[in-house]
Amino acid sequence: MLLLATTVLAAGFSGCLRNVEPVDLSDAAIKARIETALHSQPDLDARYLTIDVDTGVVTLSGVLKNRREQDLVSRIAGRIQGVDQVIVNVLIPE
Repeated sequence: MLLLATTVLAAGFSGCLRNVEPVDLSDAAIKARIETALHSQPDLDARYLTIDVDTGVVTLSGVLKNRREQDLVSRIAGRIQGVDQVIVNVLIPE
């Protein structure tokens, strides 16, 4: 009986794993996911922010309003699958 339960569970889990789509880790796909995540933030003005991705290294450049926005964009980009490093190169007007 235990063997049957184990076999049924294993078969059920293996079926779930086969339906998982692989994540596109290309630079363009990473950039698109970051842009989508940034634009979903209602209090963030990312109009003057550029995003460059080179083999998992993300460089954020441009102008942001304050340090809170800088920290936010860095955290958001760092959470995206495929990102290995985030470089933030922004100006904050005084």
